[in-house]
Parts: sequence; structure tokens; C-alpha cells
Amino acid sequence: MKILSLNIGQKRPYPWRNGTESAILKSPVEGQVEITPTGLVGDEQADFGAHGGEDKAVLCIPQSNYALFEIHQGFGFLGENLTLSDVDETQIQLGDQMKIGEVVLEVTQPRSPCWKLNEITQDPQFLKRYAESGRVGFYCRVLNTGKLEINDSVSLRHPEPAADHPAISIQSLFLAKHRVQTRNAQTGDMDLLALAVQHPALSDAWHRELTKLLDQ
Repeated sequence: MKILSLNIGQKRPYPWRNGTESAILKSPVEGQVEITPTGLVGDEQADFGAHGGEDKAVLCIPQSNYALFEIHQGFGFLGENLTLSDVDETQIQLGDQMKIGEVVLEVTQPRSPCWKLNEITQDPQFLKRYAESGRVGFYCRVLNTGKLEINDSVSLRHPEPAADHPAISIQSLFLAKHRVQTRNAQTGDMDLLALAVQHPALSDAWHRELTKLLDQ
């Protein structure tokens, strides 16, 4: 696995819903980029309730998602900071650590896609297809800072499974939550969410959301 593209974006206004500020569209950058506990230097977020912060410092999306969703745009179009080769959300687990030189990232949650994806793709059904696939990308926190560059190799380490936090793939976690939220829960979905809540790597945002679903 390696970094195919490093992408940053700045806030700017869009005409959506009578005016929305967003930094969803990101552009590739060349050379080394410093990464801090809150993400890539130069990258911005407009909605800190949904993006950013230490638990969601870096959004990663596999290169294969561009082909899967027939996106014929440059990397960064889907809002990701890191575009990664040779991996997808079935292979990435909650709590995985990605070592890139001296940088270490920890997987904290699936992406929670929003309506803005329909706007940038100009496809009113895109968000539905995106969510139902579970191939939504994932967020990481920064355990060790440093500098990143295109073509850097990424070493993936899965955490040791334990009774209270077994292996949970990003795709399976997202789909379980999505089905419960849309009242289409399958056998095992609630059990998986209950296990995810106990996982030490889970972001605070998803911990709150899953706890609320479980309480209901």
C-alpha cells in the first residue's frame, strides 16, 4: 500500500441550500506535507461538527473507490486527504495503525457521508449508492506526527483481537450502523455496534452515536 495523492482544501462558499461554506473539494499537493495532530498543514474544514478534530484528523479513501463509483475526477474530489492504493474498506479494521515513515495513524471510524456528495457529483442518488456500498473511506487520528509525500509506502498493522474489541472492518461497521439507522437492521448488527462501542480506538463522535442507537 502507498500514498497515491496528498490532498488539501480551503473553505469557500457554494450555492447549495442557499449558501454553504465547505472545504469538501480538495486538490493534490506536491512535495513533503507536514502532518500535525489535527491533520495536514494547509487543510481546512468548514463544519467542525462533522469533520476535523483529533479523532478525525485525516480522511483516507482507497483509489479503487474512484473506479467503483465511476468518478472521473482527480484525487481529492471525494474530500479525502490521503488517496491510498491496494486496499479497501473490507481490509481496514477499526484500530488499525498505518505507519508511513515516522508518521503513525490510527483508524478511528468510517466516514459519515453527507448530502454534499450529491451536490459535487451532481447526482441525487450518489449518496444512497455510496452509503449502501459501505465503501465510504475512513478517518484516522495522528499518533505520531511527521511529514508525508506522494508514493510513501504505508505499512498496515492490525491490532491484536481481544474479547472486548475483536476485528471489525470499516465496511461492516458502517453498514451495521447504516442499516440500524434506516430501520433495516440484520441479525448481528446490534451486537457489532455493541462491540464497536467498547473498542478503545473508536472516535468520540461515533461512540456517542452508537451509544444512542443502542439505547434506543
